[in-house]
Amino acid sequence: MSQTSKSFFPSLKREEYLVLLNSFAFFFFVLASWYALRPVRNEMAIAGGVYNLPFLLTAVMLVMLLANPIYSWVVSKVKTSRVVTYCYLFFILNLIIFLIAWSFLGDQGRLWTGRAFYVWCNVYSFFVVSIFWVAVINHFNTSDAKRVFGVISAGGSLGAFFGSTIARYFSTEICGNSSISDLGPISLIIFSIACLTIAIFLSRNLKPRYASKTDQKDEVVGGTSLEAFKNIIKRIPVRYMAFYMLLWTALSTAAWMISLEIVQNWSSDPCERTAFFAQIEQIVTPLTLLFQVFFTSFLLRTVGILPILTIYGVFFLIAFGAYANYPEITTVLVLTVVIRVFEYSINKPTRETVFTSLKKQDRYKSTVMMDTLLARSGDVAGSWFVRALIGLGLVGGSIAYAALPIAVLLSIVGYQTAKSFKV
Repeated sequence: MSQTSKSFFPSLKREEYLVLLNSFAFFFFVLASWYALRPVRNEMAIAGGVYNLPFLLTAVMLVMLLANPIYSWVVSKVKTSRVVTYCYLFFILNLIIFLIAWSFLGDQGRLWTGRAFYVWCNVYSFFVVSIFWVAVINHFNTSDAKRVFGVISAGGSLGAFFGSTIARYFSTEICGNSSISDLGPISLIIFSIACLTIAIFLSRNLKPRYASKTDQKDEVVGGTSLEAFKNIIKRIPVRYMAFYMLLWTALSTAAWMISLEIVQNWSSDPCERTAFFAQIEQIVTPLTLLFQVFFTSFLLRTVGILPILTIYGVFFLIAFGAYANYPEITTVLVLTVVIRVFEYSINKPTRETVFTSLKKQDRYKSTVMMDTLLARSGDVAGSWFVRALIGLGLVGGSIAYAALPIAVLLSIVGYQTAKSFKV
């Protein structure tokens, strides 16, 4: 093994420092914009009732189903350097509309605005992050990705910590003194708009960079609006990764719904619950940051992608076993932290490293479809799985046991996915 592979920190070329710093800051503001809104989204989920979540998640999936062909059509028509700008400006316009609705509609209008906001938040979170990674994987090749994606992800972690800290301030300092339905969401939406605007300016410095002379041009991706659907069916590695995404999001949602029930039984105070969700983010983020800076690159260069994609199912086996036997608020805290740290610091950078080996059409279209529509489809599958078992009279512990075979399947599919990509 070479010295480079053994070294704990990745070696960087002089010309990479500036683009790495730009990518780091870009991801910082993207995740800050989302994490400021995330605790409010989670509180709305509890307020609407855990049993009703499948309906909201189904609505999210339907919106994703409509949004993906539109996104693919836009990508097919505009220059690659403008994809981030156009998509993020669209989301900023959405936030402005929600800001106006929250400010001027009455109580009934705010009720429906809240429901629409929950659905939109799920669409927003997946698209803004996925589009960020589209820009990044088109600048770095697979070898570069193994060295720098952990550091870039650390920028997102710092942004997530910043955003969740802002959200916790509004839930603990303002909630109780002023109505969170007034000042809280309005302030957080303005904050999110500001962060996304900065991200647009930073994205303009991150140009696509490929080995092919043709791909170096700032040209449109081409193809059709249904290209992503076709490629997932036709290309075996993409198909495996799509199935992997579907399974882990289904398991994540099932675990999330079980944990929400535990949180609901723990406290009936919306402010306390919102603060708890924000506290989780504040614990997850520093730990994730440490892993991203000190371990992610080292693991990708030494261990490789196969063990990382395979071990996810093992984490879920442990999680569901713990929920079945120890349904306590501490269990929710510990398991949520462990799973999210692994996802954000190890598994997500690994998947994006794999995506750098895909063809141009798949980098711009299939990856976004997997991160949005298929991920949301997994949410729907997981939520209806839990709801169906609740309808049969099962409680949290029994539901957790029922999910164990799916966790085993995730590890099997993860192994096959890594083998099919050969990177």
